[in-house]
Amino acid sequence: MIAIIIFILIIIGFNLIPRLTKKRFPKTEKLIERLLIYITITFLILIVLSFNGIKLKGIYSNSIVGLIFILTSILYFAINKNTTQKIISIVVLIPLILCSFYFQFCYENLGRYKVNDDADIVVSREGFLACGEIIRLTTSKFIIFDKELIYDSNECLRGIYKVETVKFNKKKAEFLIYHNGELDSENPFNYEIENKNVW
Repeated sequence: MIAIIIFILIIIGFNLIPRLTKKRFPKTEKLIERLLIYITITFLILIVLSFNGIKLKGIYSNSIVGLIFILTSILYFAINKNTTQKIISIVVLIPLILCSFYFQFCYENLGRYKVNDDADIVVSREGFLACGEIIRLTTSKFIIFDKELIYDSNECLRGIYKVETVKFNKKKAEFLIYHNGELDSENPFNYEIENKNVW
């Protein structure tokens, strides 16, 4: 709760900057406004896609988009003149900024391990309460996206540093997952997935 109050006070502080300086930069305001609209739409599309198991490829791609969105929002608060439109946009932006902060600090891609030409194992850390790291089997979609085929958060493995493919066919997949051995003494961990019309 204290963090949310501090966050709201920071937003109010940034919005007071145009009142204190009393200088206007119409061209800069318009540019930042347009940039904010484009990055907000991009960020919203990425959120909707992520709920459907589709994410941008790359370890830092989603984080970079989220960071650009936060920085553009802050610039918008600090430079643009306070109007009714700005107040409405602040109400809309605050939940999105909080969502972006969550993705920045609670979601982290830790590694990508090739299974074959079409599929990869992606390891990530999500949230504070997760037992271990999240294991995803993904395939390439629309060149720049990964489509999630399998999502597994039940294995309680931490410190995954290597994944070897033992078997990958139409019936099942088998992997050896090397980890730090903190929560599971079986190292490498024998991980099997049965294909139930997933790939």
